[in-house]
Amino acid sequence: MICDKTIEHSGAPFNPETDCPVERARSVMKEAAVNSCGKCVFCREGTLQIAVILEDMTGGKGQDEDRLLVQELCEVTRQAAGCEPAQKAARECLDLLQEYEAEFEQHIVRKRCQKLVCKSYYTLHAMPADCTGCGTCKEICPQDAVKGGSGLIHVIDNERCDRCLLCVDACPSGAIKKAGAVKPKCPDEPVAVGSFGASEGGTRRRRRS
Repeated sequence: MICDKTIEHSGAPFNPETDCPVERARSVMKEAAVNSCGKCVFCREGTLQIAVILEDMTGGKGQDEDRLLVQELCEVTRQAAGCEPAQKAARECLDLLQEYEAEFEQHIVRKRCQKLVCKSYYTLHAMPADCTGCGTCKEICPQDAVKGGSGLIHVIDNERCDRCLLCVDACPSGAIKKAGAVKPKCPDEPVAVGSFGASEGGTRRRRRS
């Protein structure tokens, strides 16, 4: 059964400098699944199954065989789906798989997102050198994941944080940054602004000649 439904992906054009190809593929397939007319199996079930597998990849649950499975499902969907949205989404997903194979492998094997886009693969930190202790991030956080008070370097509890990024946008000094596998040196508990690392710098001695 052929469907004449047409849907454009609502997201911005893919930017290889800042966007994660795995998250982009997930978003494209999820949108195709949500907007499916439901008249054919590959439009209704194929896009949904691909979206679920890609969601596992972006959520730290990807398995070794997932990339090839997504490729096979996309190829079949591209050829057999009667809906243009499903075919177009499958084509874009295949292009991303081919162009960014290494990043898909990183998500599955190393559990890392090179672009620090996928929420399961990054943490947030208030950088000690930039945090002014203004409290803006603490006030805006819906999960109460920020510890600190006036004049203190704030500390983000990444176990509570849901990566909504409201704090990143709100911080007037731009102190809150993402981190991947390598975490920045930050205090475990709030300390006075300007004090973190000061003792290390103060005890450094010049080498005698």
